[in-house]
Amino acid sequence: MAIGLASTPAGAFNCNQQSTLTRPIELGVSGGNINAFGRSGRQRFCFSGTLGSLVQDSSNKQYILSNNHVIGDINKAKRGQLIVQPGLVDTSPPCTKMQGDEVATFSRAVKIKFGKAKNTVDAAIAAVVPGDVSADILNIGPIASSVVDTPTPGLGVQKMGRSTCLTMASISAVGVNGTINYSDTGKKLAKFVNQIEIDSSGFGGPGDSGSLIVTQDPCPQAVALLFAGSSDGSMTIANPIPAVLSALKVTMVGSCPTAATSDTTTPEVMAGNVGMSKDVVTSAKTVRDRHEDQLMSIPGAVGTGIGASDQPDQPAIVVYLKKMTPEAQAAAPKEVEGVPVKLIENGGFVAY
Repeated sequence: MAIGLASTPAGAFNCNQQSTLTRPIELGVSGGNINAFGRSGRQRFCFSGTLGSLVQDSSNKQYILSNNHVIGDINKAKRGQLIVQPGLVDTSPPCTKMQGDEVATFSRAVKIKFGKAKNTVDAAIAAVVPGDVSADILNIGPIASSVVDTPTPGLGVQKMGRSTCLTMASISAVGVNGTINYSDTGKKLAKFVNQIEIDSSGFGGPGDSGSLIVTQDPCPQAVALLFAGSSDGSMTIANPIPAVLSALKVTMVGSCPTAATSDTTTPEVMAGNVGMSKDVVTSAKTVRDRHEDQLMSIPGAVGTGIGASDQPDQPAIVVYLKKMTPEAQAAAPKEVEGVPVKLIENGGFVAY
């Protein structure tokens, strides 16, 4: 599938998941921490995100996987707090704490570090209430227990989320480094490195945080955990799933027949039309890293990544700009060490 506007697959699918669902729930649906409240001045508001997928630890105990900022209350959640479906935004009336909506209890999160420290994941898990959670993802079905280790630009993916439902697109860039805004005031900024970017309007949006991004195969493999995007809605940012699982010391719970994934063990095979090799992507990352300070000095630069160039199967260094200006265009090099440089305006990165 070409990189561009996100699409929804043909045929009937169910987007009616922003209400209390029959237990056991499928995942990819509205949910969050029962204490997910905030204030803006004197106004109190609540949050919802997406309960993404099922994972397990070495003792086979099962957990819901989502983001720290969805079920972990941005580093503030306490062990045992209720995780509810639907999330508070989708209760009736909105922002009502309904203990009967519990499907899990908060277990642990990877701490989000704000300021100059670097982050790799925005992730958390919650222990499931026995019998209340299915391993299937709504509109996608069962997934594989295996994951895509090193996706490259062009890999076809899909996700099911609270806000935009089921969407399909292709990975646009990998190795993305950028600063994510976690507040309306711009005072909670967190630097993330080595992320995945999907440059596709409508693929994800606010409320889709926590969605599991998977391949488009008959037995989909996990690729990344959605947590952010651009403020203009043109792109989605996600944590590579191996980093998420490693940080939380869990593995995916999959129920697809292993034969269904035997021919889809590499991104090149799964994507079908992916021609960019892992080696050229790695080489381009190395060049980018050597010149990142120079690239981030371009006026309005908010991040960098490795995407596709205008030449078939060849990479480019992408520089994300809050706003495209003549000053930025004048300051940006056309290439560094033979790798072309592309500028993309996105309005800045925000947590979804």
